[in-house]
Amino acid sequence: MKKAGLVLLMSTMIGAPLGVMAESNTTSRNDYPTDMRVKYVLDCMDRNAKMNVYESVHKCSCVIDKVAEKLTIREFEDGAVTFRLKNLPADRGGVFRDNDDAQESLVSLKQVQAEAYDACRIKR
Repeated sequence: MKKAGLVLLMSTMIGAPLGVMAESNTTSRNDYPTDMRVKYVLDCMDRNAKMNVYESVHKCSCVIDKVAEKLTIREFEDGAVTFRLKNLPADRGGVFRDNDDAQESLVSLKQVQAEAYDACRIKR
């Protein structure tokens, strides 16, 4: 009887971490890395310098949370990279300006950000 209990206990101890690992490997839309969220909040605070620090931290955190609900990390990064690099001169920027997928991701990001700004009550 003790042997069966010990086997059950050992199998639970071995199986539990595997279940947690399998669960953590699933990708959700809201799993942006912390450094990405912090950079976004700091950039948002710079763009909205008229607000006091406490208000801007909360509102800009709200915005990135709303964006993360709608866009995957890949969609967010595609739009952000296109936004940053589309103004490069000549062919380097042309890759982003002339690419339909890049433009679509930029439009999507801008739309989601506009909705998030409205929901979080930040004036644009």
